[in-house]
Amino acid sequence: MIARVAKAVLAAALIAFATAPGLAQDSTPTAFAKALASLTERLGTIETGPDIETTDAAANAADLAVIEQSLGMLGTPAFPLDGFATFESVCEPVNRLSVRHGLDGLSAMARPPGSPPPTPEEMSVLMSKVQVLQLRNAARYPDEITVLSGGVMRCMVKHLPALTAFVADLPEAELTPTRLKGADGMRRGGTQALVGFMISLRDPTTSQANKARLNAYVAEVAAPLAAVLTPPMRAELAAALANLPPTQDAEVLATTELVKAALADTTCEGLCRY
Repeated sequence: MIARVAKAVLAAALIAFATAPGLAQDSTPTAFAKALASLTERLGTIETGPDIETTDAAANAADLAVIEQSLGMLGTPAFPLDGFATFESVCEPVNRLSVRHGLDGLSAMARPPGSPPPTPEEMSVLMSKVQVLQLRNAARYPDEITVLSGGVMRCMVKHLPALTAFVADLPEAELTPTRLKGADGMRRGGTQALVGFMISLRDPTTSQANKARLNAYVAEVAAPLAAVLTPPMRAELAAALANLPPTQDAEVLATTELVKAALADTTCEGLCRY
């Protein structure tokens, strides 16, 4: 149940509205699709897949390298966007792989078939175990989780213009509470991810390679994400940044200032108005 919920939360909100050798022979979309299918098949699902550490590490790394390089080209002529079509074919499966890594081993916590629903006390214990599991996996798969979670965020942000156009074209009667709640969930999910990136940048255990990735990801998504946040959401995110652990890292400080500048913009157009 926890696995299904974890996979559904981000996906539902979004739906509501190392050179890789493979790229040398195939077009970027083709190479991406091949690597995505290969890695997805090898890892399987959270419920039935093997422990990721028992799978072919070299093959996993090769597929991840293609995915990472492809995501860097998304939105360019080499890998053009196609509205919600590329959202479904790129963002959603990358999100599933991100969740797969974060919850690897969750199947061991499954209750026996036919068990009664867990009591509130049992659910509290289970959620604590899931948090421990996520921390363990973050330490086991730091590169994979950084690339994939960052890929989800980058992919989502690149599709914001399509979502904005979709909402703008809706008759007022079709701006239903469900759609507005979806837009709100997407924005809040984006802000939580951004705060997570900023925390990781201050974590002494984050590798230099992943710090470089995260600095680049934040620089890419900060302005377009801030632009779709409502003024209260921008204020909330600014307050969260102010409470982050201090750092003397010049690059991280520069990245933090970049986000603060984006949040200080008072323009409110497009999705910001909803």
